[in-house]
Amino acid sequence: MAVQDKTAVAVVTEEFEVLAHTMATNAGRPGLRVLVLPYPFETLPEVQVREIARAHWPIVLQTLGAQSGE
Repeated sequence: MAVQDKTAVAVVTEEFEVLAHTMATNAGRPGLRVLVLPYPFETLPEVQVREIARAHWPIVLQTLGAQSGE
């Protein structure tokens, strides 16, 4: 299977969004889906980081094509 046929999503913070798109384009994957999380994380309490992760996890699964309950 060619790399282009694999479902993928890059998860980055706002700070790296442009870089993620640039790297994907340079690697021949200009259509790579990029999920952007808020920035910065290092100043947030762990509880808040975990809340952000929980809120975005269903979006990651949906973007990858997972069906609910999988």
